[in-house]
Amino acid sequence: MADTTDLAEPDGPVPKGRRRHWRVALWATGAAVLVAGGGLWLARNRIADGVIARELAALGLPARYTIVSIGPGHEVLANVMVGDPARPDLVIERAELSLAWSLTGPRIGQVTLVRPRLYGTVHGGHASFGALDKVIYAPSSSKQPFRLPDWRLTIIDGRGLVDADQGRVAFKADGAGALRDGFAGTLAVVAPRLALGACSTGRATAFGRVTIRNEQPRFVGPVRVANLACGSAGLAVRGADLNLDALADRDLAGLSVKGQLRSSAFRAGAVSGETLGLDTALAWRGGALRGRVAATAGGVRTAQGGVGLLELDGLVKARPAAAAGGVPDAEFRGTIDARGLRRGPMLDQALASAQAAVAGTLAAPMVAQVRRRLHEEERGSRFAADLTLRHGHDGAWDVVVAQGALRGGSGQALLGLNKVRVFGSSAATPRFAGNFVTGGNGLPRLSGTMERLGNSGAQFHLTMADYAVGGGHLAVPELVVVQMPDGALGFSGQTRLTGAIPGGRVENLRLPINGAYGRHGALALWRRCIQPAFDSLELGQMAIDGQTLTVCPVGGQAIVSAGSTPLRVALGTSALRMTGRMGETPLRLETGAVGLAWPGTLTARGVNVALGPEATATRLTLADLTARLGKDFTGSFAGVEARMAAVPLDITGATGTWRFADGKLALANTAFDLTDRASPARFAKLAARDATLTLADGRIAAQAVLRDARSGRPVTTVTVDHDLASATGHADLVVDKLVFDKDLQPAQLTPLALGLIANANGAITGKGRIDWQGDKVTSSGRFGSQGLDFAAAFGPVKGLSGTLDFTDLLAMETAPHQILKVASINPGVEVTDGKVDLQLKAGQVVQLNGAQWPFMGGRLSLEPTTLRFALAEERRFALVIEGLDAAQFVSHMEMANISATGTFDGRLPVVFDATGGHIVGGALASRGGGNVSYVGALTYKDLSFMANYAFQALRSLDYKHMTIALRGDIAGDFVTQVQFGGVSQGAGASRNFFTRQIEGLPIQFNLNVRAPFYSLLGTYKSMYDPSVVADPRTVGLLDAKGRVVPRTPASAASPAGQPAIQPSASGNMP
Repeated sequence: MADTTDLAEPDGPVPKGRRRHWRVALWATGAAVLVAGGGLWLARNRIADGVIARELAALGLPARYTIVSIGPGHEVLANVMVGDPARPDLVIERAELSLAWSLTGPRIGQVTLVRPRLYGTVHGGHASFGALDKVIYAPSSSKQPFRLPDWRLTIIDGRGLVDADQGRVAFKADGAGALRDGFAGTLAVVAPRLALGACSTGRATAFGRVTIRNEQPRFVGPVRVANLACGSAGLAVRGADLNLDALADRDLAGLSVKGQLRSSAFRAGAVSGETLGLDTALAWRGGALRGRVAATAGGVRTAQGGVGLLELDGLVKARPAAAAGGVPDAEFRGTIDARGLRRGPMLDQALASAQAAVAGTLAAPMVAQVRRRLHEEERGSRFAADLTLRHGHDGAWDVVVAQGALRGGSGQALLGLNKVRVFGSSAATPRFAGNFVTGGNGLPRLSGTMERLGNSGAQFHLTMADYAVGGGHLAVPELVVVQMPDGALGFSGQTRLTGAIPGGRVENLRLPINGAYGRHGALALWRRCIQPAFDSLELGQMAIDGQTLTVCPVGGQAIVSAGSTPLRVALGTSALRMTGRMGETPLRLETGAVGLAWPGTLTARGVNVALGPEATATRLTLADLTARLGKDFTGSFAGVEARMAAVPLDITGATGTWRFADGKLALANTAFDLTDRASPARFAKLAARDATLTLADGRIAAQAVLRDARSGRPVTTVTVDHDLASATGHADLVVDKLVFDKDLQPAQLTPLALGLIANANGAITGKGRIDWQGDKVTSSGRFGSQGLDFAAAFGPVKGLSGTLDFTDLLAMETAPHQILKVASINPGVEVTDGKVDLQLKAGQVVQLNGAQWPFMGGRLSLEPTTLRFALAEERRFALVIEGLDAAQFVSHMEMANISATGTFDGRLPVVFDATGGHIVGGALASRGGGNVSYVGALTYKDLSFMANYAFQALRSLDYKHMTIALRGDIAGDFVTQVQFGGVSQGAGASRNFFTRQIEGLPIQFNLNVRAPFYSLLGTYKSMYDPSVVADPRTVGLLDAKGRVVPRTPASAASPAGQPAIQPSASGNMP
């Protein structure tokens, strides 16, 4: 250092002696300097080595080096190694050090490093450079802030390698200049692959210029990452480029960073985007991060929705938890701007699923319109809001939107937010506060206000204006939701709706809403009785008039509960009283107790349904109705009675199963009894099994096989079709070979056959139809048989065949002149091949127009008569006999020993009353003369001479006229009076003295016979053929020895008031 101190000069000229001393001193001084300088030069290596060794020792660095050259203030070292020679931490091929001198001695002034190589590691988050750690991590004894060394540094082809847990990082550096001001160089860093926790990168590089100005290091240059993927976090970034400008403080305790990040694609969990941009200006000082962030993301997509362009701009603050001081350790205040909002596939699918789930209800067109309108508003839509985000180290978070608005592409406001706050923590249920409103053309208009209650609760008020779509209306006049301190919600309000519901439509339904939603997700609705009301309710073809219902929970539970358990519904009502219409038909419904449980059943007791005007209503009564609730409604019923006013038939005791699906009610496995409502009943009770019925689109279709209740034999198959709206329908009846035998008789089917038909054997077939419209009923049918045998009151009938055409089947009325054929009828004398002409009339009246049979060479006919079976009166018949041939009659009666000739005509009136059948005033008369003779051998050989003489004389008689009178009970004693007039001996009779004496006299025979009607003809045969009479001993009249068996008075007595036989009577002939 030059001495700047000025030396004092003499006031006058210097003496000559002094000048000489000065020269001597100067030379002496010069000689001393030369000697000292020569000594220093000769000791330069040792001095330099001492300086370097002293500096290295002060730094604590074990090093080896070779001194290449030593010059004044300049040293060159080679092969510098720091650390273990086998694995050095720093290797420098050539190092040049220029010394700077100061009062304290020499020091390093400039360092030049040629091809230095640095090696380090990062393990467990700690970076180490081996022996250099003593310098890097050495504590500073100075209380002064850190400063960069006062060196000039030149680095030529400097390189390094850091082997870290995350991967290997290599770098290369070049540069020169003063470390405190003026250094300039370049830095390149490359990492083939990095693993950062759950994340990994592809090739990562950084290349930039490093400068130091005013002791502040600065790096400017691009940082590139081929890709970044975080599997567990679902984060992925492809092609990220960061233009970085980082400026460190002089003491390196702070850092300012500016950067522009650009990425072609990214994904964060369920969020993905096509582009990502991030512009930052951040500063890290005092343990806190502050600055501004402007982020943009293009083509953002999530399952719920997407954004064409998303912008976030604002100030950020962050600090460690220890330095937070009770305030959030992370905060963002700024704006959010999202453009081109659109629905995502999950949201659209959720809306589509909701639309499908509510298909057929008023909500379906509403959801469809919301989907459509949101889609129309997507293009050009924008959401802008002032946003504040806070997050605390304790897990607390807070989102505040001071003002926000969502506008659709049409420019209309779809959503407005004001002072909205959502806050909570990882251990607490989120809470809400603020106001919102929704709107837009064709979208619901909701208005909500959220406010805090103290420090731990909140209250939410919601209203929705009437939302009308496709004839449906939905409104929420008021809904209040209260959030409890534990996060549970309680709510109360009312909804009003009009429109379609499953299977029908409701008008102005007012439904109270009250319930709670627990913090663990448990939902409970309606813990108390509610009174929903409606103006009208339509279900299929059924329309219910407006009324108010009272519905109550069951068993102390809420009507609806869900959450921790599957959905459960349980409700009941004590009774229902409803009026309405089924189509155009008036409807009245009354029930007893009704209960519903879901999942489970619906039960109803004492259900009474009336369809139609009061006077002509079809009535249905159900004692028990059970429904199993599911996708379709199914169940069973019992104790059902049905009465259709237009049809005089009643269904009783019906049981079966039912199913209601797609607006169709179907009954199956139905059993019931069918009875005649008329009094007296026209037919006995019939039973049906496995009957079916459907009710759909206002029409009833039913089918049943009606059987005899006792034998179970099918009687008829009935098919019914009925239109409820017009009260029009018909029933088809098919009788497919109804067989009568010992197990089934007509009297079992209809009481009309009692006393008329018994022991029937044969089959009946036919078809019938009953039509009705309102109270007007018509019926018709055609039934017949190919051969029916039965026993009638007048005798056995065989081979009844023919067809009856009914003009009124229910009234049992036929067309006039129905012809039936009768193979045979035997009222005592069999007649065959007859025809009966009849007509059935209403009121159980039979009009017999007549009947005819070929009869013994002549004809037997029945005169017209009217029978009224509904009345207990006499029934009168008249049989007319024309041209009866006596010879055929005797032959038909198998009277082998009798011969007769003659032709007879007559009339037999028959009366049936309460005591039985009677012939009253019956008479037969011969048309002319004839003969009656005995042609067999004499049987009674022990007759006397006179008897034999008389028999031989009278065995053949001619007559000129004969009359036969008949009267008496068909089932009792019968009197026959026979009169022969103009009698004379016939051919074959013996002529003797006696016969010649009386031959010219007018003789008349009168013969009276009293006997049971059915044995009368046998009596006639026994007169001529005793073999037809049973042996008296075989019937108990005589004992084995021929003695008469005594009879008790009771057994011998005749009916009261009647003699055993007509007393004999005789008198003079006129």
